[in-house]
Amino acid sequence: MDGIKLKIAEGVYLPFRRNLLLRIVLCIAWAPLLLHYVRGVFVRVPFIGESHVDTAIAVSVIIPIICSLPAMTGKFCLLDYFFFILNAFYLLSCYVFFPENEVYLNENVPICIFCVSTYYFIGRLIDIENSWNMLLLLSVVCIFADILYFTILSPMTKAANEVMSYDNMSAAYMLLPHIALLMWSTLEKFRIWKILVALIGNLFLLSCGTRGPFLCLSVFCVIYFFFYMNFKGAIYVKAGIVTLLALLFATLNTTLYYITLLFTNFNLSTRILEHFAMGEMGNDTSRSVLRERLITALGNGDHFWGFGAFGCRNYNIVYPHFLPLDLVCTFGYVTGYILLALLFLFVATAFWLARGSKQQIFIVFLFSIGIVKLMLSNTFLLEPYFYMLIGVCASVILEKHNSKPTVQSSSL
Repeated sequence: MDGIKLKIAEGVYLPFRRNLLLRIVLCIAWAPLLLHYVRGVFVRVPFIGESHVDTAIAVSVIIPIICSLPAMTGKFCLLDYFFFILNAFYLLSCYVFFPENEVYLNENVPICIFCVSTYYFIGRLIDIENSWNMLLLLSVVCIFADILYFTILSPMTKAANEVMSYDNMSAAYMLLPHIALLMWSTLEKFRIWKILVALIGNLFLLSCGTRGPFLCLSVFCVIYFFFYMNFKGAIYVKAGIVTLLALLFATLNTTLYYITLLFTNFNLSTRILEHFAMGEMGNDTSRSVLRERLITALGNGDHFWGFGAFGCRNYNIVYPHFLPLDLVCTFGYVTGYILLALLFLFVATAFWLARGSKQQIFIVFLFSIGIVKLMLSNTFLLEPYFYMLIGVCASVILEKHNSKPTVQSSSL
């Protein structure tokens, strides 16, 4: 069967192809940011309202997933299910081995199992070549949706306005993948509209008042600039970009003044600009102190297996802001460092096998918005792009393994 048919009336059917349903699921996974705005629409529907809006959103996500299950048949192997089950088993086992984490496990385990870790399967399913235009369109929509909300709708409420005027880390990191994808597309093939949208998106990211997303974005753009901009005439484009950056730095004070004026008029944050002006861009905002507290706690007491999932919160620290320490705090020194080494070996192997393809750039892309981010913020247990990266790397490795020709012995 090529698809399913939805009966609208007697003798009238609406056909749905399996791949279409699968693409809808990928769209939802790539742009969950838009669900925030769908929520605003559902709230205004009479029979849904505020009381049933969460249920309505859940149903609108679950139905496409269930309907797309036939299209996923045969796309996964036993290793995929084993990885997912192993993750879920570890999280559930923490209830037994780390009972002191129960409150934090209750809060986060359902999200980890049913939302975050499922991005591994998204990574296994996504084909960046075939999905490129769809993802790019969604990213542009997400950028404009956020800009319209925070510059027009948000200032209408005092509470939202006060939040945005100082810092909005969540909004910045949620928008990061979309701005990064647009930057990738812009550096790959220059178009005026892409440059304009990228400029607007970067200015908005700057206004969110957090530095981490800019570092993640910079890592990807620098790598792409030096190693992947190889099209005809790329040398002239690179020269133009370097010249533009040189002019920007030469007129930095004037540029910062006008950007600050612009942000002030729109009630946006000038936090990063203040840090830059005061020479505090390298300030770690006491994160090193938090890490020292966790290292000291690991050394005091029996913590061979670490603190368990979300165990850092027992020390009033949400997460270590550093992936290696995050793994150590979760699994202990021995297991944590072994998993870290295996992770980088796994990603490096997939990167090498994907050489010469767009899939390799996609690995760099996910590494920048996932792994680099985890060196600064969040925990790997709640980072969907961490799991998506593992899924994409698994796809590359399994594809290369399955494509190897079998050598048949000749009978003499």
